[in-house]
Amino acid sequence: MFKMEEYKRFTVSLPKDLYDKFETFRNKMGISRSDSIRKAMHSLMVSEENIPFSSGNVVGCIPIIMLHEHFTGSQEKEPSHEHSHEINHDDGHHDHKYDSGPVYASVQQTDEIRKNDIQHHFYDIITSTMHVHLEFEKCLEIIAVSGPYDRVKKLKESLQRLKSIISIEFFIIDKDFK
Repeated sequence: MFKMEEYKRFTVSLPKDLYDKFETFRNKMGISRSDSIRKAMHSLMVSEENIPFSSGNVVGCIPIIMLHEHFTGSQEKEPSHEHSHEINHDDGHHDHKYDSGPVYASVQQTDEIRKNDIQHHFYDIITSTMHVHLEFEKCLEIIAVSGPYDRVKKLKESLQRLKSIISIEFFIIDKDFK
């Protein structure tokens, strides 16, 4: 037998300008006040990481923006501070030698290796990743996750410790969300 979900009613007081902006936004989106408030509340609780998950299992994503430093092309024993290849800023492309050999890595390069290692330790909850090159020295990575909330949160916290992370977010919902 189908059980009707119980709803609670409450009043919200807002400054007029915020209310007007909200009404314009929700009308443009074509969603009801109740639905938009529910979504906003859920989003706030998730962003604050205080939402109670009934099943303990979540799905969602962890988007991160990272700084990326390029190898100099120098394979010398001492790291070079000069960029040894020419960049054509008109088309954003440049020539580069991709030799295999010893390289002295910067913080951003080391963080890229650490990020990869962290992701391998969380293979059980990472369902997919997408890496997007935003600019020559900035990348976006979106990590799709599914699994126990505590593991997903630990993954986010591990990634958050990397020095080259500019921004990290947390968008999750209860796997059994109705």
